[in-house]
Amino acid sequence: MKAIIITVNTSDTQSAVDFPSPPILCRLGAGALGIIVALSALPWMWYSISHFGAFDWGLFGFELLTAFAGFYAILLGLGKFKEGWGIGVTAIAGSILVALVFGLYIGFIMAKKTDFPDLYPLAKYTLMGRAVVIVALFVLASIAVFARNSKSVPYFIKAALCGAPIAAIAVMMQYNFGPGAWINNALAGGSGTGALQSILALVLGLFFIVFISAAGHLLIRAFECGRPSTPQSK
Repeated sequence: MKAIIITVNTSDTQSAVDFPSPPILCRLGAGALGIIVALSALPWMWYSISHFGAFDWGLFGFELLTAFAGFYAILLGLGKFKEGWGIGVTAIAGSILVALVFGLYIGFIMAKKTDFPDLYPLAKYTLMGRAVVIVALFVLASIAVFARNSKSVPYFIKAALCGAPIAAIAVMMQYNFGPGAWINNALAGGSGTGALQSILALVLGLFFIVFISAAGHLLIRAFECGRPSTPQSK
């Protein structure tokens, strides 16, 4: 009997994904931000051990998570992980955000600020600093993805243009000046009638929904352009 040998070309059945390296500035930025975040967790881990009268395991745990997130950001900055660099940085930023809310904000600012007013300034500035770091990590992750394909840039610009009116109105309403002051006054019932309030609320809501949806769609499209290329199977 003759043996029948069937050769299988694995290159036709499997497609390797090409993950380009992120720009060097993105890597350096992620590494530097990781160092800052990791160092910012150390004093709060120390305070949580005995400064509050007993071991605050909740605050300690979230600060430990923050330190680990900073450590992994450093590894990403050193180029230890090539695949999924953008989503890795995004996950780190999300971890820092969750730990910040449930640890420093709820665990100290909401629960211990009154009892330990001497630490409140440090807590406030730590919170603000980490918020800046979170935004910066998201920006670095986006740049790393957009840099893969120049076609993503126009979509990103259009998304920013759609988001600009929303940000402008939000700022004017927050600081109560210009059209924002009139909107606040009308929504609060300071001028006009109830019908005006309802119409204004409806129009404003539709405005936000339309522009947020458009910006989100364009931003997703920009990220889709940055997907790694896969060779076509024959």
